Formats: sequence, C-alpha cells, structure tokens
Amino acid sequence: MPQSKPQDSTKIEIVKPTRSISVILNYVLLALLILLALFLPPISLVERLSSVGYESIGADGGTLESDDGARISLLPGGASGETRLKFNAIPADSFLNGAANDELSAAANELPHHLTLKSRVYHIQHRGNVSQSFKLSIPLPDDLESEYAPDLYVWAGESWKWLPSHRISAKNIVRAELDFLPHQTQLAALMKTHPLGLHLSGDYFSGASMPAEAEGLVNRLTLQGFRVEADGKIAGPPARIKSDLPLMPAIRNVDNAGDINAGIIEAILSNPDARDRHIRAIVEALQSGDYQGVEIDYRGVNPELRQEFSDFLAALRRALPDDTQLIARVEFPQQMSGGAWDSGLYDWQAIGRVADTVKVPAHPNPQTYAPGGKMEAMLDWAVEQVNRYKLQLVFRANSVEVVDDVARDLSYAQALEQLGGVSMVGGLDILDPEQKVAFALTGLPGSTGAQVDEASGTYWFAFLDEANRHHSVYLSNAANVAPVLQLAGDYNLQGLAVQTLPEDNPAADVWASIDSALDQRAASPGGEYAVAWRVQSQGGSLITEEVRDLSAPNYQWTAPDAGGSFVVSADISSNQGDAVVSGGNIFVRVATPTATPTATPTPTPTPTFTPTPTPSPTPLPTQTPSPTPEPSATPAQVVAAQSRQPAAPPPPDVAPVNVPFGYGIQADPRGDTPANVGHIKAIGFNWVKFQMAWEDVESAPGDYSWGMWDQLVNACSANGIQILLSIPKAPDWARPFDDDKDAEGPPEDPALYADFVAKVADRYRGRVQAIEIWNEQNLWYEAGGAGRINPANYVELLQQSYRAVKAINPDMIVVSGALTPAGNVGDLAMDDVQYLQQMYENGAKGYFDALGSHPSGYNCPAMSDWRTVNDNTAIHFRGTFENRHHSWCFRGTMESYREVMLANGDGDKAIIPTEFGWAVSGNPHPGYEYARDNTPEEQARWIVEAYQIAKDWGWVGPMFLWNLDYGVTASGTELADFGILNTPAYHALGGMEK
Repeated sequence: MPQSKPQDSTKIEIVKPTRSISVILNYVLLALLILLALFLPPISLVERLSSVGYESIGADGGTLESDDGARISLLPGGASGETRLKFNAIPADSFLNGAANDELSAAANELPHHLTLKSRVYHIQHRGNVSQSFKLSIPLPDDLESEYAPDLYVWAGESWKWLPSHRISAKNIVRAELDFLPHQTQLAALMKTHPLGLHLSGDYFSGASMPAEAEGLVNRLTLQGFRVEADGKIAGPPARIKSDLPLMPAIRNVDNAGDINAGIIEAILSNPDARDRHIRAIVEALQSGDYQGVEIDYRGVNPELRQEFSDFLAALRRALPDDTQLIARVEFPQQMSGGAWDSGLYDWQAIGRVADTVKVPAHPNPQTYAPGGKMEAMLDWAVEQVNRYKLQLVFRANSVEVVDDVARDLSYAQALEQLGGVSMVGGLDILDPEQKVAFALTGLPGSTGAQVDEASGTYWFAFLDEANRHHSVYLSNAANVAPVLQLAGDYNLQGLAVQTLPEDNPAADVWASIDSALDQRAASPGGEYAVAWRVQSQGGSLITEEVRDLSAPNYQWTAPDAGGSFVVSADISSNQGDAVVSGGNIFVRVATPTATPTATPTPTPTPTFTPTPTPSPTPLPTQTPSPTPEPSATPAQVVAAQSRQPAAPPPPDVAPVNVPFGYGIQADPRGDTPANVGHIKAIGFNWVKFQMAWEDVESAPGDYSWGMWDQLVNACSANGIQILLSIPKAPDWARPFDDDKDAEGPPEDPALYADFVAKVADRYRGRVQAIEIWNEQNLWYEAGGAGRINPANYVELLQQSYRAVKAINPDMIVVSGALTPAGNVGDLAMDDVQYLQQMYENGAKGYFDALGSHPSGYNCPAMSDWRTVNDNTAIHFRGTFENRHHSWCFRGTMESYREVMLANGDGDKAIIPTEFGWAVSGNPHPGYEYARDNTPEEQARWIVEAYQIAKDWGWVGPMFLWNLDYGVTASGTELADFGILNTPAYHALGGMEK
C-alpha cells in the first residue's frame, strides 16, 4: 500500500528522540550521583576543600608547630574522637594592616588602646570534636629582656580576652592551657600592657568621715562593719548610708577585735542549701542599701574547701545583677620552692574568672619590697593567675602582727601594748644612793628589741610566745604606702586599697603620702616612735624626764644622794598624731644613807698565775673502731674502697684567702628575715649560714628563682652580717638516671654544679663571703643513695667548683663540703676521717680555702676527750661512753681533722665548723635519744665552751651553730631540738665575751 512507508517513517522519527533523551537523562543522573557522592560522607568534598591545611589529631593527642616555633598541643583524652586543627602564625604588621580576611580585620580593629601587640598573631582553627585540653606555647620576643612578661590574650569572635599563662624563662616561652575553644576560629597573641590609671579605694566606717587629704583621690569606698552570722545572714551598719562615691559593703568573718570565725563559713560552704541561703542574704543586703557591689572577705577557712569556695563565688556572681561589682579579697600566698606559691583556700584563677576586683594584701615587711624581693616575686606569679587589671593591692595603714605566715591587723594601741610595761633591770628592791640602774619595757628583753628598717623607717619587733610560735609586729608607718603604690603602677594593676581600723581612722597621713607619691613630690618622713621616761617624786613632782627612740628604749637613771620613794613611768607615742600609749609605772625606793666609820681595807693577796695546759691533739688511731650503728641525728654510715682519681691540673694561681675566726649561726632561709637579723645582732654574731638547695633555685635548666635569695642576702649584707652559703641537692634533671631519687645526690656532670656555684659567686659578689661545696657527702642520703659514696668523685666536683668560683670571684672563700661525724656502716656511710684522708689522696689539697666540718656533740661535753669521757647520769644514750669513737665528741672530730691536715702538709688552712651543736628534748624523736640526756643549761654551757676553745686553738675559722630558728619554722621536728631561740643558750651567747 502506497501510504505505508510514511507511517513507518513517522514512527521511526518518533522513536529516535526518545532514545536520545533517555541517554542524556542517564548521563545527567550519573553526574548528579557522582556530585552527590562527592558532597556527602564519606567523601564530603566541600568539607574536604574547606579543611585544606588541617591536620587530624586523634584521642591520643598531638602537636602542631608554626614556622616560628609556637606550638599547640591537644592533650591525650582531650577529645572523644578525631579533631582537625589548623595552626599558623600571622606577622604582626600584616595583622595590624588588615592583610587578612574580614574576621581577622575586625579583631585588629578591636585591639584595646592599653594593649600593644608584642608577638605574631596565632590563628587557631578547628573542626570536628571540640577539645577540652589544649596547651599553647608562644616564643617570647627578643626585645623583652628589661620588660615585665607580656600577657596572653585571645580573640573569641567578639572581643579580646585575657588568659592565665606562665613564663618559662629557661625555654624563653609563654605557656598556657586552654580548657575550651569556643569558636571554630580563634586568635592568640602576647600583649604588652599599659596603665589604665590607678583606681583608689578606702575603708569607710558608719558615722565617720573620710579625711580631707583623701578628697579627689578616692574612687570607691569600702563600707566596713558587715559580718556573717551563724545562720548565714548578714549583720551590719544601717541599711542606707549617703555617699557621693560608689559604696561597696565588705562582708567578713572577722569581728572588730580581729578575731576570725572560720567555722561559720566552713558550715556554709559544706552545705549547698546553706550556701544558697547565704547568697540570697547577700543579695538582699545589697538591694536594701542600694549598693553598687559587694566585697567578700573570708579568712582562716580550711583550704580543703577550696573548690567549694570557688563554686560559692561563681554562684554569687550568677545571682548578682550584671552591673553589680563582685570584689574578692584573698590572703598573701605562701612562697614555696622552685618559684611556686601556695594560695590555700583561694584558687586565684577561678576567682579571677568571676570577680571584677581581686584584692591582695601587700606584705607588711618593708624588706620584701627590695628589687627582686618577695613582693615582686609574688606579683610576677599573681599576674599569671589573674588579669592584672583586676588586681588591687591592699595597704594596711594599721599595725600588723604576723604569726606562722598569717597576718593579723592590730590597732595602734594593741601593737604598742605588746611592748609591755616598765621594769627595772636586775629587779632590785632598794637602791643605794648614786647607784646606777636601767629601766626597760618588759616586752622587749624576750624579743629582738624594737628595730628600725633604715630604708623605710618602719619600726618592728619579734618574739616567741609560750607555744614557741614566732611573732613579728610591724608598727604602722604612712610612708610605707609609697613602695606599694610604686609596684601597683609598675605592674599596671587596677589600683590600691587603703585599709584602716575604726580606732585608727581616718589615716590622713596615708592619703597625704599617696597624694605626694602621685604628684612625684617628696613624701614626709616615716613614722617615728619614741618612749618618754619620767621620774617623779612620791608627791608627783617631776624630777627628770628623757625621750628615747623606741629602737634604743632603755633608760639609765642614777639614784639621788637623798633617799626616798620615786615613780618611774614610760609613755610610747609616734609622730603621726596618734594617741599616747602608757607603758605603766614602777615604784622605786632609794635608801637613806647612814654615816658609818670606814674600815681600813685589808690588802687582797695577788693570785698566783697558773698556766692552762695546752690540750694535746687527738692522735689518729691505727685502727678506728666503727661504732655499732645506733640511732643518731646524723646516722653513722660508709662505702666500698674507692679508686684513685687521675691527677688533676694544678690549682689556679690565686692569692690565699684570709679566714679568721668568727661567730656564726645557721638560720632557716624561709624564716622571718628581719627577726633573724635582729637576733643575730642581739647576740653579737657577725656570720650567718644558709643552705641554698640548688634544686630550688634552678628547677629547670637555666630557669633561676633568685628572688627570695636576693632579698635574704641584701638584708643580711645591709646589716653587716657575713654569709656562708652551703649549696647541695642537685635537681633531678642534672642527676644520673640510675641514682636513688628518694635521696639527695650530686649531678652526673660536675661541670653543671660548678657553673651554678660560679653564678652564685658572681651574683652575690661582695655580699656573700663563703660558699660550701656540698654537704655530708660521706652519707648515702647526700651521695645519691646506698653504695654511691665516692671520695674520688667528690674531689672532682670540688676541683671543678673551686676553679669556676675563683675564675669569677677570687675573693670568695671556698669551703669543702663538711663531712658528718660517722663510723663505717656498710654502704650507708664512710668514716669521716677515712673519707678526709681519701680526699687528700685524690687531689683535694689546693682546691679549698678552708675545710668544712660538722663536729656534733651528741651528749659529750665540749671540753671532753672522746677516749676518756664518762657520764653515769647519761642513761638514754650510752654509745658515747661504751662504743668510743672520735665522732661522738666536738673535740674528737675537730682534732682528728687537724691531724689529717697536718699529715698532708695542709696545716696553714682553717677548719670551719659549718654545723655544730647539742640537742635538748624531753621527748626526742627516734634516733635522737641522746637529746634527753642534755639539759638546757648544759647546752648553753657547752656551746659557749666550744666557741672559746676553738678561738684559743688558733686554726679555726668562723663557727656556725646549728641552729637559730628551726624551733619556730620546723616546730615538732628533730631540727627544733637544736634551736636556741628563747633558751638559756641564746642568752648565754649574748653575754659571751667575743
């Protein structure tokens, strides 16, 4: 049929396009599927493209490092799964000039005017699981040598925020731990800080008025008188008090008498319901008075409630309106070893996160303000814990008493009352005509006496109470505010708060001193304290009067020719406008002379002079018996035979150092330095020994903590006291890997120790006169453990140290490490005389200026010969008398060492006893039973005799009694049994002819 083909052709034309469309659709579908696969897991192309440059870090942690050495580390366990990090450094100029994206430009534009960029800007980006444990390390710029450490700030999307950090000088870095990364993009940088202007606040008491000198200076008033009651409620002044300045009530657990009630706060913190009620009571008190903020000042609380106290402040912050200030007062932290500080109850970092102001009491001791001293060391630590713009130093305008590192505020009258009343020296009942007599204040003879700090003019005194606790009292001195204000400015802190007491208000002199300091005018001189002595007749007529400075308060009076009764009184006052405090009075009777015939005196026969026999040196026994090991203060101990060391280079050619006799004593370097200086001067001594543990000063290679030592050395040197530093205890990083870290020990490389002692000799040139190279190296616990005692190794340490010290400070006296008196006891100790001989055999001669010794006395009198001494009353320890050995007796050790030195041609050198003494205890620690055989009177007599016989010998240098103040700083330990404060020995040494 003719029309059939067109029909077929039409059908074919229709089919072809259908097939083409199908193919196209298939391709399109395939492309879509491919694209979908790229953009969906597990390929996720968009995410992969946006994650270029990121590195994956698993739950085991990892570290990224920028090209300038900055590092960010994810700590193990910091994330639950994989985290992707990107970390790079942006040059400061590029960042500030806006050569970055919009977000980074916004961060540059928001940089506060009081901060200057001092490092690169570190760009931290992350994807995936958010870690809770990052550690960031940023290198310090090279131009910060003379500046304070910069602060670490982070940009978290809206503003720059300060973060706690720590400067590690040995590595020249600043390190911080980040417990969160709130945004996917975060910046971090080091900033130099600039002052924002000092904010000044002052205490205000209801019904009182601020002094005129404070007008125009005070920015905020702290309203005093609020206290916490047992139910957590707040008691205090009237609800509303008019003030033109912001008024902040201070809520305290201290009453007006200065007594602390810690139990109330501990009960509140331990009970969540009680805590919440207490917070509501605080909020209600603020609302009723329309106050702008609140200060929390809780003291004496158990440090175990540290977390609970931080939680309380955080909860209080949440309960307060946003525009209400939260101020937290902490206490001065306790300085530990290695630059660490113990802040007790107060977690400074946690408090700094929630408080607007953190108040820190300035130390009352003026000597802590010396360059590199305790105040600077504390502030170096403080600005790493809390944003410096939140820190406010508290200056106490009142007097302060410090007991066991805890400060207690004293009113003017309370402080001076501790000086006591009037007493007559000698306690005579009746005086003879023209008899000279001295009067004193009863509180001073048992103390250091009133001392004056020359730099600040501050008066202070220290004493031991009946419980043997050490008290230091610093009398108020308005001029002391100047160094506190200076530090607040140097560290760019928020400001200064002036604390006063109700009875001492208004402290006008302090505000006048602040005004002078701010205007850079010369401040008025410090407060001067004086004692006005008066002698009156029984009828009240004034006979005589004399004003004495409080630092030399005793009054000398000569009884009149005519007899009668008199009243001697004393009044104490200052030049700061304070009231006079009466020291009381005493009645004195002077006998009426009766004429009597004068008898012809009988001539006194001239005594026949009997020469004192010179004691024979103790000969070295051919075979020294080893004492049976018995418990002792310095356990007798020993070692295997030593190999002879190869000959060393000859000693350096330096002029011999003169080492004359001297009177010294060892003190705790962490004791009360001003008090100890006063004690040393009071007993007429001119030397002090401190043990400077190497591990405490250089806890990491090159990371030195000199602050405490600078303060200590400066204080002693300024008072004319010469110093011996004994330097043992290598830090773990310098010791052999296989020695006993539970014992002290020397370094693996003697050159490391030699380098350290040379730095000490250089730093304290002219202020430290002698350095002792190690300590008791013939004992296992000073030699690195049992079996490691080695005279040859010690001599190598001594030789390298001597060369290093003399190369940098030829005048420094180098003392060999004192051996402990001991016999041979296995691998625990080596007989000290044998050890000394082996030192000479290994080349020690010529490598020390004086030989160190520890001639302990146990229960052997100072003058006794160890070969013949006996005491049947000594029933608690018989080793001295039944197991005879030179080491039990002072003379035995000293004379035995002298024989070894003479035998080795070294008789021109002195021996320096760097520790000696006798312990006394009615309940001694195990190993110190001999202390029960000794009485305080025997201790006093034997110590004096030891100084006298050693001086007569002529071959002894300065002697150092062990010890002055460990009865205070280490009360309850065996160290305290040797302490002499408040004992007959202390007074005997003060009266000993020098």
